[in-house]
Parts: sequence; structure tokens; C-alpha cells
Amino acid sequence: MTPLAWRLFEISHLRGVGPKTLRGLAARPRLASASVEDLRWMDARLARALKEPGAFEQAQSLAELQLEQADRQDAFILSSVDPDFPRLLRMTDDAPMFAFVRGALASLGEKSIGVIGTQEPSHHGVLTTERLTQYFAGRGWTIVSGLALGCDAAAHRAAIAAGGKTVAVLAHGLQTVAPLQHAELAVEIVAMGGALVTEYAYGVEPAPHQFVQRDRIQAGLCKGVVLVQSDLDGASLHASRAALRYGRLLAVPRPTWADIDAASSEIKANLLLADGSDEEKLKLLQCDKAALSRIRVLSSREDYVVWERELELEAVG
Repeated sequence: MTPLAWRLFEISHLRGVGPKTLRGLAARPRLASASVEDLRWMDARLARALKEPGAFEQAQSLAELQLEQADRQDAFILSSVDPDFPRLLRMTDDAPMFAFVRGALASLGEKSIGVIGTQEPSHHGVLTTERLTQYFAGRGWTIVSGLALGCDAAAHRAAIAAGGKTVAVLAHGLQTVAPLQHAELAVEIVAMGGALVTEYAYGVEPAPHQFVQRDRIQAGLCKGVVLVQSDLDGASLHASRAALRYGRLLAVPRPTWADIDAASSEIKANLLLADGSDEEKLKLLQCDKAALSRIRVLSSREDYVVWERELELEAVG
């Protein structure tokens, strides 16, 4: 971490100091070398946090403890002001101030796509995940997903099988893996040149709202996101909405006739996004109408080729 990043990381451990305050402080000249007394004059919230005796020393100790835990795991901590912080993520309006990373930083490049979907995919959903992932991973794209059951795990495994890189975005600290049955998969992701990434500090355990927050980071790291399969209230829609909000591309595989005939609930969102009206799509994705122009329906392997060209030409930022 740069001196500025480290000072921000220290300050982040003060009680009552959140991302908004940290973003404002990041633009302050000489923050990295400011004394505690100087810090009191930089921001009202910071001044209140520093009123408590020993507050800054305690914050420094907590920051050092996080760094020690990262070192023990061969992990590292990045701040959004660091030059190595993923540019695509930095360009989002709600990017985390810090990212805890275990694995290869090189795997967080800009040639990356998110592959996400239901935890209970149909047989064809698994096949689609594997085929699409193998195509893109085999052509040098990093596959980003969330290490969840179903489509996420299938995407990570298919990327590894194709000799590609994959990044798992976690909704908790790096001290654990959720679900626990994917602990070995997490180790394999790192061993094969990929990475585990989270905005949550060591010691933060999984919680439902954190998975929703995590989904925006999946989208933020990518040029485009593939929603393999989802019900109308599926959790994967959070990342899909974030992708459109960030101006990224969203791809939706068209459901097979077998899944349509079986009235599979896990394809309802895909069916609507492929063939529904604009009004239905807007209601589902909670986006503005212009964002609908960034949705692509994938019906065959040829569509993978076309979408890849679009992704390569897509300028972000």
C-alpha cells in the first residue's frame, strides 16, 4: 500500500468514519504525512472520532492486525487510491475503498467477464455455463463469479479446466469460505493463478445483506456479465442490475425448449429478458430505458463470437 492508502486504511478503523468521509479525505493534500492534530481539522466526522482518548492509536493497531492477518495468508490489501487497484472497479460510483485479495493481481485485468446464475440450474444451465466459460477462458478472458453453489461453482471449475484464470468475489473476510464445501475450490482458484477478492475485513463473517453488496463488485470488475439462468427474484439479478447501472454489457442465454416446456422456474428471468416487453424488462432490471440497449441475447456459439467482439471494443471510463 502507498503511504496515502495506508493512512486511509488507518483512518477507516476509526469509529463513525465511513466510505464517504474517506473519499473526501483521499483528495486532501498531505494527508499521508498529517499529524493527528492536523487530521482533526480536515473533517468534522474525523474530529469527532478523534475526540476519544487513544482513538487513533487504537485504529492504527487494528489496521496493523489486518495487515498481519493478510501477510499470514500471503494476501494483500489494496486501496482505491493505489495504482494497482482494478481500474474497472474504480470507475464505479460505489466502489469499495479497500479490497482484500488473495492470489494473483494479474488475474484482475480488464479482459474479464462475470458468469453468474442460480444456485439450482437446470441440466442445460450447467452445460451453458461450462460451454460459455470454456469459450471465453480459452480465449484469455478472466471469469469472475461468486463461489456460490450452482452456476458460480460451475463457472469457476470450467475456467480452471480450460486452463484459464478465475476470480471469486466473496461476501465476507478472507478468513473463511462460504459455502464451506467450496473451500477446496477456493484453494484451487488461487493455486491456478486466480484470486479471491472481498471488500470485507478479516473477521467479518457471512451475512445475507453482504451477498447483495458483493454482487455489485462482481459486475464492477467486468466489462460484461452473463446471467446464465435466474428466476424472477433470483439473487443474480443484483449483479445484472449493477452491470447495467455501471454502463457494462449484459448477456442473457436464451432458454432451451426443453426448459421452457418443463416450465422451469430458474429460466423465468432469462425468458423475460429474451422475449419480454420493454416494460417487463424495466420492471425486472430497475434500470432506465437506455440501459436496455446494452442487453444481448445469446442463442448460439456464434453469438459468443459477436459478443466477444463487442466486449473487446467496449470502452469503460
